[in-house]
Amino acid sequence: MSPSSRERDRSTPLRIFDTHVHFPWGEERDPREAMDELAERCTALGIVKIALLGSRWADYNERVAQAIRWYPDLVVGMYGVELESDTPETIRAAHARGFRGLKVIHALANYDDRAYWPLYAEAERLGMVCLFHTGVVGGGVDFRDTDPFDLEVVRQTRRWEKRAAGQGFSSAHMDPIRLDTLAFTFPRLRIIGAHLGVGQYDYACHIARWRRNVFWDISGGELVRRHAFERHLIGPEISPYKLLFASDCELSKLGDEIADWQAVFDLLRLTHAERDRIFYGNAARLFGIDEFAGVTDEAAYDAIWHADDEEPAIINTTTNEVAEVSEATGSESAG
Repeated sequence: MSPSSRERDRSTPLRIFDTHVHFPWGEERDPREAMDELAERCTALGIVKIALLGSRWADYNERVAQAIRWYPDLVVGMYGVELESDTPETIRAAHARGFRGLKVIHALANYDDRAYWPLYAEAERLGMVCLFHTGVVGGGVDFRDTDPFDLEVVRQTRRWEKRAAGQGFSSAHMDPIRLDTLAFTFPRLRIIGAHLGVGQYDYACHIARWRRNVFWDISGGELVRRHAFERHLIGPEISPYKLLFASDCELSKLGDEIADWQAVFDLLRLTHAERDRIFYGNAARLFGIDEFAGVTDEAAYDAIWHADDEEPAIINTTTNEVAEVSEATGSESAG
């Protein structure tokens, strides 16, 4: 008996685009060996593309640049931007090296601070996707089930705490509502908010509802997964068209992330088409890759974008229809 449209077809392998993968941590590790291990695991799990994130710290941007060369069919490189020191010139240089987007985190001012606008404007011009961390930044140890006075825990957190101390980092600077400002200001900049705005789901869902260029990844592990299910976010609050699969986890847990989200999608009765959009289709369209190259890139919409440059469109407030105004005749035609 064939499965219904809302049952998982277990005979068909998933096609997965993982939009939140850190280059394997460990500055002492050989980059090629670490990347080979990651690529092998992706192949085993049906992951055909990864958005591989660079970082402002250590040499992870360089490692991602190497990975783009080693695995061009797998890796979509995301340059770890330093908002306080990067410039439009360094963004252009990253793009020239093959980076397709920016990873943004740890801003010392709000994400939508005007000082950062030139960087976003350049990313928009180049067609680069921007992935923003949103919500409270993790610190390496989960204190829901850990004693903060344990000496080994103090040792574990010491390096992170010393690195961040005195720099002015604040999760408040990375509130999801800041992305709404950017969506208005840079309407052709493609924006991904990480972790579904963890802790600020209402903002995240409403922004996705009303801004064409804002999407959310569903990384965040058990916490985000539980909230998404218990609060019935997917469907009633946010469309599957606006969600992207993302793991953001250790390599050993990557398979579990895929399986656990599949279990949630089973319970939510998502269709085959909805699952495919979350696991692959939305990200492929967003980055304009594979069968969507040149079709869903923002540049592909240039004709639509510029169509009313000579004849500005207005909104009929009675019908909410777009009407084109001809300056020559003064007549209106329903859009």
